[in-house]
Amino acid sequence: MALLLMLKIGPLRELVMRGIDQMKMGKGPATVKTIACTMSVIFASSFTSILKIQNKGVKLGALTPMDQVLWRTHLLEASLIGTLP
Repeated sequence: MALLLMLKIGPLRELVMRGIDQMKMGKGPATVKTIACTMSVIFASSFTSILKIQNKGVKLGALTPMDQVLWRTHLLEASLIGTLP
């Protein structure tokens, strides 16, 4: 969060500033819960997509190049969401 405040990245910095302002006003817990639920749903969706692609590869014996790209994209997305504090 401190890194986002230091960098002059417009939308991300504004989002962090709004989040801090809302926490000060008492609306923060609802916002944090909403964002946490949304990120959990996205994480679950990525995880199920990874499992579906792996199962498809097991049934066919090999993954197609498109499936490999999709698998890596979902894996990257899930790992980034899963490592957020």
